[in-house]
Amino acid sequence: MPTIAILAGKGDLPLVAAKAARNRGYRVVVVGVLGEVAPALAQTAHASYPMPLGQWQLIIDVLKKEKVQDAYLVGGVSKGLLFGRLQLDERTQRLLAGLGEKNDNAVIEAFVNDLAQEGITVRPQTDLMEEIMPGPGVLTSRQPTGRNWSDIRYGWRIAKAIAGLDIGQTVVVKEGAILAVEAIDGTDATISRGGRLAQGGGVVVKVAKPAQDLRFDLPTIGLGTLETAVKAGIEAIAMEANKTLVMDKDALIQRADEVGVALVLVDERDLSPTCEQSSGGSGRGRDN
Repeated sequence: MPTIAILAGKGDLPLVAAKAARNRGYRVVVVGVLGEVAPALAQTAHASYPMPLGQWQLIIDVLKKEKVQDAYLVGGVSKGLLFGRLQLDERTQRLLAGLGEKNDNAVIEAFVNDLAQEGITVRPQTDLMEEIMPGPGVLTSRQPTGRNWSDIRYGWRIAKAIAGLDIGQTVVVKEGAILAVEAIDGTDATISRGGRLAQGGGVVVKVAKPAQDLRFDLPTIGLGTLETAVKAGIEAIAMEANKTLVMDKDALIQRADEVGVALVLVDERDLSPTCEQSSGGSGRGRDN
């Protein structure tokens, strides 16, 4: 039985990945890089290790002890933590000191490349989770309005621009104005900031990077993000089709229908002034 490792951040996505890996016949080792491993995740794994963030050498030692050759980076880790009062081991300090820029890709690639030096390959998240990346369509019974579609088109252009600069992947728009742009604080904080300014009626647009690395930072939505949007008074959430990990899709759609938030997966090729007529109806987000 081949062994793979999941370097797990926050959220439920590591559990989804662990279950998928087990179903494929892998022995699963989970390393909780935020200092803990959720009970359900620990029960799913064959072995689990909670590790304090910043102690990279300890993580390397565990992976080598477990004879791991393939690893997956799954779950959220706020890069803002690197600017806090963490105790960083010598190996982590050395990696970060060698970076001229500390944007998402630069930081993660430094650790990915360090793993490669140890003979450990970081694999694409899609290896395990492609089935939860639906195709284009409106998922909910509530359709985006014409005004929503105008904001989606504009927000898409801005979100792609900031994603290409590796600043963030999410914007909040209302009536043709960008109210919030994602930075190091993350998606949920961006939605909350934008919602406060919108005072109802905002639209969230979340995209993949133009040259998205499938090994990390894939756009993700789940119930937690939806609840943040509800509290922020958001009317519609647009995500990139075939490139967004949609957690608990059925439960997500049910909750969105209950609160009247439109969820739409958009194929950029279809994003035209007439897309609201051709985007499909309720529940038509197609699986790959």
